[in-house]
Amino acid sequence: MTNDIYVGRFASRERLTSLRDLNVTDILNVSDTPSQLTTTDGPFRSVTWFDIEDRTLIPTEIAINAIDSIHQSLVADAGRIYVHCMAGWNRSPTILWLYLLACGIASDDAARLICAQAFDAVPGHALLVDSNLTATVQSHGRENFLPHPRPTSITA
Repeated sequence: MTNDIYVGRFASRERLTSLRDLNVTDILNVSDTPSQLTTTDGPFRSVTWFDIEDRTLIPTEIAINAIDSIHQSLVADAGRIYVHCMAGWNRSPTILWLYLLACGIASDDAARLICAQAFDAVPGHALLVDSNLTATVQSHGRENFLPHPRPTSITA
């Protein structure tokens, strides 16, 4: 997606070598299944899990915590984050899309950035977000993320 943000399928042991090769520093799991990888596998600074059910509106608190986690990873010592769910189609692209909206990127531009890396992704999936969640995330981003300390980490 960018040089510092990656999105995709479940971070399994089979993907460990690829994640190491990308110099990923942090992993964010937004599936409904616990992570297989740990901080000692990377070595990764963090492996964080937010249990998000697919095709259900993401609770506001979880969305805010997830985008805060992405932001903290990116701004800490030039971090690189891998955001994943099971298939990489709905939840992880949508959480990433919410983060980009919070960073002031337009909805369509955020979707294009994500789909350029993951062509089958559905960022902003209609079953996962509504206008209230989108507005809350954008307000949270204006108050906490902008100006972005590493603007090149959120653009292609």
